[in-house]
Amino acid sequence: MRGIQLLGGALLAACLITPLSAQESEESGPFGGFKHNRKAPIEVTSDSLEVRQNESLAIFSGDVIAGQDTMRLNSDVLEVTYDEENESDSETGAIKHMLAIGNVFISNGAETAQGKRAEYDVELGKINMTGSVVLTQGGNVIAGETLVIDVNTGRGRVEGGRVKSIFTPKSAQQEDAASE
Repeated sequence: MRGIQLLGGALLAACLITPLSAQESEESGPFGGFKHNRKAPIEVTSDSLEVRQNESLAIFSGDVIAGQDTMRLNSDVLEVTYDEENESDSETGAIKHMLAIGNVFISNGAETAQGKRAEYDVELGKINMTGSVVLTQGGNVIAGETLVIDVNTGRGRVEGGRVKSIFTPKSAQQEDAASE
């Protein structure tokens, strides 16, 4: 059961604490990263939960919402593969692999990432989001077919087709906010 409780947190933490940019960037790039309180409780709600104990698999389906502090992950389905024998691993819990499918949307305040599918390999520290990926931070937008994040190095890469980037100067963002 501990593996199920940790499922939202691993994907949220991995997807949202890393910096993102059109190519590779450091944390000072236009997408400074999704930061949140990783020690906060995690809540996952869905229309249904299926646990396949013999496969070490938990499947949340139907309007899945996972939250930790200000971080949110929404998807149609969230599949979590866990390892019951290694639940004491404090970094990843028992979670080995996570797959969010359909209408994947991750947000933390003004920063968002959306696509059709997101896969997180906990052991390798790799996230792969695919399917018309769009990243936003305030007025800045980056779009491509695939987002790859290495959570170990904190580098992200958007690729596939033509990568489109729109960077709004800070003064224009402040003017827009003041007019609202």
